Amino acid sequence: MKLEVSLVAIADERWRALRALHEGATADVELLSVASGYAVASIERRSAREGWIAAAPGDFAERLARLADSLVAQVETLRLENEDGFDKAQVEMVGSIIRTVEKITELMRGGEAAKVSQTDRDAEMADVLARIDQRIVELARDYARVLCAAGTDPAPRQVDREGVV
Repeated sequence: MKLEVSLVAIADERWRALRALHEGATADVELLSVASGYAVASIERRSAREGWIAAAPGDFAERLARLADSLVAQVETLRLENEDGFDKAQVEMVGSIIRTVEKITELMRGGEAAKVSQTDRDAEMADVLARIDQRIVELARDYARVLCAAGTDPAPRQVDREGVV
């Protein structure tokens, strides 16, 4: 009975770790250990041997750049391991990796382009509003000059609902 409770507790702990990972928790070695059931030391050795890139907290663009670098490194490793050439499955895998890197690059450029584009639009809008404001001031001054030259009192008059003073 105690063994069953222990297995249930271990399973629950693994599911909590998996949920945490799924919901964006930092995938540190301890959490990976709980989720996978492998010892922390085993994970550390394997990650060092295979050159795993630790996910550091940062913005989305940095994470995409690290992912693209990791994928390019995988392709480079495949190329070095297969100097004779790739078989069909490897060619498809490399093609898939390259398409993924291209998409990541587009996403990264898209984010930067969107920021630049928004900044440009904001600057253009500010310029247009400033010119409109300047034109309103010029028209008001010109109208005031015309009224003063004609001897008309530019003071506002009270008007009732029918437009009669």
